Amino acid sequence: MDRILLIHLQASYIIYFFVFNRYALITNCNHKTLGLYYLWFSFLFGSYGFLLSVILRTELYSSSLRIIAQENVNLYNMIFTIHGIIMIFFNIMPGLFGGFGNYFLPILCGSPELAYPRINSISLLLQPIAFILVILSTAAEFGGGTGWTLYP
Repeated sequence: MDRILLIHLQASYIIYFFVFNRYALITNCNHKTLGLYYLWFSFLFGSYGFLLSVILRTELYSSSLRIIAQENVNLYNMIFTIHGIIMIFFNIMPGLFGGFGNYFLPILCGSPELAYPRINSISLLLQPIAFILVILSTAAEFGGGTGWTLYP
């Protein structure tokens, strides 16, 4: 009976912080909740990267049908570049290091909290801003569409 009550309390805690508390993302410093937010942002940014990979695969599907116009051949390289940047720096690294690291590392070390919880919280808040800046930097007309290696 206690186990069912504990599972119910954990589920209600997650529902409260993700649905009803509007300022939880700004005011929260709990490492478990921040780890879940990191995983949520990683999923959102990864879905955008997946959409870009679908565009790339659709372009390569047939040699006659083209999604990207002949005048915008550089757009393929730009999409390839932003897909690589998003999948590495906004999907894999925040998901593994931010999400699983924040959630499991204090538990495995036996500490009740991280060393600097407010810095951890502010780094989570800076992640969507960095994502928007990266998207806008590649949306320039003559940007560096050089592929995922970023070689000139």
